[in-house]
Amino acid sequence: MSKSLQQIRQDLTVFEKKTKEIALELNRLYSNYLESLSQSVQQQLILACYHICTQIYPEQFLKLSFSKREKLQNNLRQLCQGIQDQLLFYSELPSSVLQATVKEQVVFQLSELEKPSSKEEHSSKIDDSEVDPESQVLTSENPEELVNWCKTIEQRINDTLENLSKEANNYLQQAQIIPTDLPSQLLEMTFKAEEGELSAGRTPNIINLLVETNREKKEKGEESESEITRFSAIQLQLSEIVFANATLSLKRKEIRNFLEKLKKIHQSYRQAQQEYAKVEAETAWRSSWHE
Repeated sequence: MSKSLQQIRQDLTVFEKKTKEIALELNRLYSNYLESLSQSVQQQLILACYHICTQIYPEQFLKLSFSKREKLQNNLRQLCQGIQDQLLFYSELPSSVLQATVKEQVVFQLSELEKPSSKEEHSSKIDDSEVDPESQVLTSENPEELVNWCKTIEQRINDTLENLSKEANNYLQQAQIIPTDLPSQLLEMTFKAEEGELSAGRTPNIINLLVETNREKKEKGEESESEITRFSAIQLQLSEIVFANATLSLKRKEIRNFLEKLKKIHQSYRQAQQEYAKVEAETAWRSSWHE
């Protein structure tokens, strides 16, 4: 027997209440997770650059003058300094945005990331005005909205790691540590292909490529031999960064557990919505039907 509209509305209310509770918990978990992640990313990025300079391309690094080595290291330090603010910003949006639609959230994030000073301005506004802390967290009661919010954060984490890898590789190429003739398109394609994979024996956050280079045209009927060149570059991988930090792994596991709960609620919520639409349609049919 089908439920009444009132019964289904009550079910939806229960799902919305549970969603709000999960939203508050996920906001807290993501804030803690992103703070720890930013520290681990800084450490792993510097370690990967150290390995590139001292273990893979030591001769190239030794060719640099003292001032050029300092410049390279300073560039890498400055690159690391912005990681925490960039990651934490994804979970610290104003309540007016957090309660908006997911599309509006993404548009807001993109516009804010284009303005370097927006983070500082936003922070000063919060400090100056006495705002209830609870109004600064995600309070969505819609499971689908919350699911998309989490997907947005996860995607932006991966985007951040990819951009950091590219910037670090650019600095290493400018210093002529990494070969400058390494095709950027090939590197990007390899990033996408190996994203999320953990390879045995691989140095964490470093990608190795074998590229066929210097193939010369046939001359006087003789075939020239192709040359296989090995390239190495930075590729920050979330899975490897999390794996290297036990505390971060536990925080990641907590988030996954809540995401599983959210997934089940989301499925039940959609089923209830579909059931509500069917019962409402049946009621509308009966109300207008005349013998």
